[in-house]
Amino acid sequence: MLQNTSSDSGQVGAQKQHTEEATKSAGAASALTSATLESRVHDLLASSHTKKTPDFGTQSSPDTPLRGATDTVPSCVQRGTGRPEAPLAATHSTYEGQDAYLVILPHPTDADRVSAYVISASCVTATPPAPGKVLLTHSYRRD
Repeated sequence: MLQNTSSDSGQVGAQKQHTEEATKSAGAASALTSATLESRVHDLLASSHTKKTPDFGTQSSPDTPLRGATDTVPSCVQRGTGRPEAPLAATHSTYEGQDAYLVILPHPTDADRVSAYVISASCVTATPPAPGKVLLTHSYRRD
């Protein structure tokens, strides 16, 4: 009977490893890069126009856009932008292998544009607290 249990444990372990590998590959496919940033910004803005608040009872994933109040991103990430206004949209993702947030704010001087900030999420666990490090920033036309 002990052999059967260890055989089951091996199957469970193999299934867990497969699930972890699938999750990693899915995360890699959706990771931010300087080449994909513009399309992610436009996708987030488009989805924020069609759906103003998240549905109740739905699970969030790391790539689920966050919208709404100023608490949509950790305060250290918001401070990393150097800007006080609430994000138009934001998402938790990875950038160059680092845990990061994409934060989209109105452009400070041009209403037809937005500013996109990729901010390291390492500030969330930093001691002492510090603003998030800007990994990438760019402005794009607002569609």
